[in-house]
Amino acid sequence: AKKLLPWFDGMLEADEAFFAKHGEPLFSSHMLDLSEEPDAENIEICQQYFKRMAPMKLILEMEMGITGGVEDGVDNSGVSKEKLYSTPEDVFAVYEGLQPISERFM
Repeated sequence: AKKLLPWFDGMLEADEAFFAKHGEPLFSSHMLDLSEEPDAENIEICQQYFKRMAPMKLILEMEMGITGGVEDGVDNSGVSKEKLYSTPEDVFAVYEGLQPISERFM
């Protein structure tokens, strides 16, 4: 959720400081769940963070799509079943957005 981005910023700042001092990141990966945002916005925000992560060889675990029911305070119980599954086009959009930055994403 976007409300947690300041926390994510703090983790990346800690990674960058540790990397500057030790030549390696503090963590090996970070998961960013902006799946409740529109797909294009989710990809755009992930691109911004991934550009900071790539020089440290960090892996970005990006959440896409939605879950059925209620998760993390988001209620998707009324969503049609077709929306519960990511399409090949969704996956390709993520690939197109992130692959030029680094291959270290999932």
